[in-house]
Amino acid sequence: MKAIGKTKKGPGIEVFDIAEPEVGPEDVLVRVRASAICGTDLHYYHWDGYAERHNPGFPRVLGHEFSGDVVKVGDNVKTLKVGDRIAGETHIPCKVCYLCNTGRMHICKNMKIFGVDTLYGSFAPYTVLPEITAVKIPDSITYEEGALLEPFGVALHAICEANIGPGDVVVITGCGPIGLFAQQLAKISGASMVISTDTKEYRLNLSKRIGVDETINVLNVDPVSRVRELTDGKGADVVIELSGANVAVKQALDMAALNGKVVFVGTTQKPTEIDTTNQILYKELKVSGITGRIMFDTWYRSIKLVQNKIVDLTQVMTHKFALDDAPKAFELLDKGEAGKVLFIP
Repeated sequence: MKAIGKTKKGPGIEVFDIAEPEVGPEDVLVRVRASAICGTDLHYYHWDGYAERHNPGFPRVLGHEFSGDVVKVGDNVKTLKVGDRIAGETHIPCKVCYLCNTGRMHICKNMKIFGVDTLYGSFAPYTVLPEITAVKIPDSITYEEGALLEPFGVALHAICEANIGPGDVVVITGCGPIGLFAQQLAKISGASMVISTDTKEYRLNLSKRIGVDETINVLNVDPVSRVRELTDGKGADVVIELSGANVAVKQALDMAALNGKVVFVGTTQKPTEIDTTNQILYKELKVSGITGRIMFDTWYRSIKLVQNKIVDLTQVMTHKFALDDAPKAFELLDKGEAGKVLFIP
C-alpha cells in the first residue's frame, strides 16, 4: 500500500510502498478515511532532535490524527467489532503502572506514542493500533471531524484546566489548529474577551474568522503592552500558551493579571529562563501544564461537543490532499499558510 513517512534519516517527506500492517491479538486494523498533519510530524519533515529521539526504525509511516473503520480485530479484542467507526487516541498506555491505575493514563510512565514510537502511523490506507486507543465515534460525526478529535481534545483539556469563569478576559498565544480550537472553546466557556497572538497573518485571519475579539501580530505589536491596554492595565484573567515559543512563555506570565491563571501547552525546543519571584510568586499566579487528553474523559466531552454542534471543527480545516501530494501539503503547513491539513487516503 502507498504511505507517507520516512525511509531514511534527513529532511523531507516521502511517499513509498509498504506492506499492510499485521494485527496482533489486542489490536484492530483500521481503514483510514481521513488523517491530519500535526506539528509533531513537522519534526520528521525537518529531521530535528525530536525525530532522532523518537525513531523506531525504517521504513515508518507517519501520522497520528485520524479516523476510519475497523476492518479486522485481534483474537483478544472485546469492545470493538468490524464496521465500527473510530478515531485514534495517540497515547498508548502500559495499563499497569501507578499512573494508569490512578486515572492519569495519558501520562503513563511507560508511554508509547502512536505514529511516533510505532512503525505504522495513519498516513496510509490502513493502520493498526491497540484496542484501548481506538475510540468509537457516532455516525453523526464525519470522518474529517473524527480526524480532528485528537488535537481538539488537547485544546479542550487546556480549557478545562484553565477553568474559565463568565466574564474572564482570555489570551490564547498561538493560532495553530489547537490554538484555534481553544479560542472557540474560550468563547463558549463565557469569556468576555478572547485575544489571540501569532506571527503569521494567515493564521491570525483564521482566528478572526472564528470570532475572537482581538488579534495581535507579535512581530509588529508588543503583546504584553497591548493586553494591558485592552484591560485597563489589569492584564488577562487567563492565558493559554500554545505557540511553543520561548519568548511567548515569558510573555504569558507577564500579561496575566494578578491572581490570574496561566496554562502551558506548547512545547519549547529549549529551556526558558523565567523570574519565578516577580512573574509568579508576587503575582500569585496559578500556573499549570497539560499534555494530550485525559483518557477518556476528554474524549467523551469532545464527542458530545462536536456531535451536538456546539463547536465547528471544520472552521479550522483549510486543505485536503491525496497521499501523492504529501510534499506540497507539508511545505504549505511549514510556511504557516494553512490551518488543519488533511490527507484522504
